[in-house]
Parts: sequence; structure tokens; C-alpha cells
Amino acid sequence: MKRYILTGIILFFVLSGIVIFKPTKPQHNSSNNKPGAYEYYYNENEDDEEDSLLPEDLSSILSNSRTVPLDTIPGSKTVLVNRVYLLPSDYIPPNLVVPNVKFSFTYSSDKRKLRKVAADALERLFQAGEKDHVELYGVSGYRSYARQKQIYDKNIATRGQAATDAVSAKPGSSEHQTGLTIDVSARSVNFRLDQSFGDTTEGRWLAENAHLYGFIIRYPYGKSEITGYSYEPWHIRFVGKAVATYLYENELTLEEYYGVEDAVKEDAAKNESKPRVDVEDPDSVKYATPRPTVKPKASASPKPTKKPERPKKTNDKPKKTKKPIQTKTPATDSPTAPPAATPVPTPVPTAVPTEPPAAESAAPTVQDHNTSQ
Repeated sequence: MKRYILTGIILFFVLSGIVIFKPTKPQHNSSNNKPGAYEYYYNENEDDEEDSLLPEDLSSILSNSRTVPLDTIPGSKTVLVNRVYLLPSDYIPPNLVVPNVKFSFTYSSDKRKLRKVAADALERLFQAGEKDHVELYGVSGYRSYARQKQIYDKNIATRGQAATDAVSAKPGSSEHQTGLTIDVSARSVNFRLDQSFGDTTEGRWLAENAHLYGFIIRYPYGKSEITGYSYEPWHIRFVGKAVATYLYENELTLEEYYGVEDAVKEDAAKNESKPRVDVEDPDSVKYATPRPTVKPKASASPKPTKKPERPKKTNDKPKKTKKPIQTKTPATDSPTAPPAATPVPTPVPTAVPTEPPAAESAAPTVQDHNTSQ
């Protein structure tokens, strides 16, 4: 009897311990959000850190609207970071690793690093590119708040506040601090951060395939007023396959996805600021006129230029007709009939007979040469 009682007591304490010490998933709050405002979603495998505020099946929240609840949780893979929604100064992303990809530099640096979930996806993206004969290189990945502040303060010292705000991201507003973003380039543009990269084979392939591996072109062409940043075809951001595919298919930015596209416009109007660039060295960026703006200029300019050129071409034609008149001197084979040529212009026969002697003298030498053979 005592044995059964003892066994029951042991089982009771074991079960109580499981209930008491069972870990619960943490609740995430933000300085910009109220506690409990959003539900935080997790995958079953937490080591994969594929965490996001949004569920994998977007149809459950996009059935009646294209927008979703705003995600400003720093550790979320779908967090919105821009010039209005900033990251905390003390935020450091978890699980920073160096992806096994090619970089445009050889030295060791934090900008080689990404969060593991983004690093793994980047490896798959680069490998897929190589299969399609597209070779991509990493240029700049993770950038800490302290590093961004250093860049920003340096630009203020050399450019001034207004000029700096036009070219450099403020500390906390750079997506590179998330560890989910990396700038990429290719040999075709000498590994530069060049806007013409978007028109290269590598740039077009990246824009068409990045979403298959969970990345988006974060600052696409024509959306600068919405994102607050200039066109950056090299800047890719990991958000997961589901969100990336939805944004790609609907041609949306994260601002439009969250329904806050007017926030950046209002900030720009209030501060009278232009779109910035989210790069480590603004002076290293090469701006090029993207093709969409080149085409209308090219189509409009040739019309006025062709009109003045037409009379010039007509004037050239008569000049060319004079040459065949001279080339018709092979009719000099008829120097035996000078009476027909001499009566009209006196200078013509003088020029004509000078050529036949050369031809006559040349003819016998050829004949002599042939007879010698």
C-alpha cells in the first residue's frame, strides 16, 4: 500500500514540474506598439528563426484587403524599417553568420554577416544564379547602429546636415541593421553599387528570381516617394518566400503592403528632404539614368535633329554625282575619237589625253610581262 502511495506522490511531483517549468513563447513589444497589439507567429522549428508577425498563409489576412497589420518588431523577418519607422539603437540581430558566397572584397568585416535565415537563403539564391550563368557578389550586409551613426556623423561634418539627409540614412533607419539585407553587385559593373546594375543580365535575373528565395528588391524603380530611398537595384531584403512572392506578383513595396505609403511622403514634405540612399559610402554609388527615362528622351530628340540634316544629305548627293562623272573617264578608251570631245570644252580634252598615255604605257608593259612568262 505504501508503495502505491509513494508512486502516486512521485508521479504528482513529476507532472507538476512539467506544468510549472514548461517554457512559454515570449511576448514581443515595441516602443512604437502597445503590448499585446499583435500576435507573434512562430514556426515549429525555432532554430530556423523563420519568425514573423505574419502567418505563412497570407490569404487569412488578405481576403478583403491588400494591407496587413504593421510589423515594427525588430526581430521579425517582416519588420518595416524606413526613415519613419526606426530600429532601437541597442538592437543587434540574433544568429549573425557569414554566408558561403562570393564577396567583392577579401578582408574580414561585419558587413559579410547576415542573420542565419537570410544567409542560408542567400546561398541558395547565388547557387541558382550560377546555374543560370549569373554570377553575383556580396558587397555589404549587416551594419550596426553604431556604424551607421559613424557614417552619418562623418557625412554631416563634411557635407552639412541638409546635404547629408539627402544622401545618407539616419541611424536606426537603415535596413542593414536588421541583418536581413545585403547589397549585391556583379563583375559587369565592376562590383560597384551602380543604378545601371538593374539593366544588366545579373540585375534583371535578380529582380525576376529573388522572391523565389525570400528576397525583394527593397527600393524598386519609380517608388522613391513611397520608400523614401532612391532606386537601388542592388539592395535586397529577406522577408520570407510567402511575403516576397506576394509583393513581387502585386508590384508592392513594404510600405504599400502595410498601408503606410503616405507616412514617408508626409515626412519628406515636412522636412523638405529628398530620397536618400541606404549604403555605407554614398560617394561610391554611381547613379545612372534607368532605361524607363532614357526611352522617352531618345524618342523625342531625333525628330528635330533629323529635319536639319535632310538638306545636308541632299547637298551631298550632287557632290557624289560628280565623282561618277570623273570615273566615267574609262570612256577614255575612246581617245581615238577626240573630235567629239574637243569642240565642247577645251579643258576636258587636255585632262583626258593625259590619262590615256599612262594607260597606253601600262598596257604594253603588262603584255611584255605576259610574253616573258
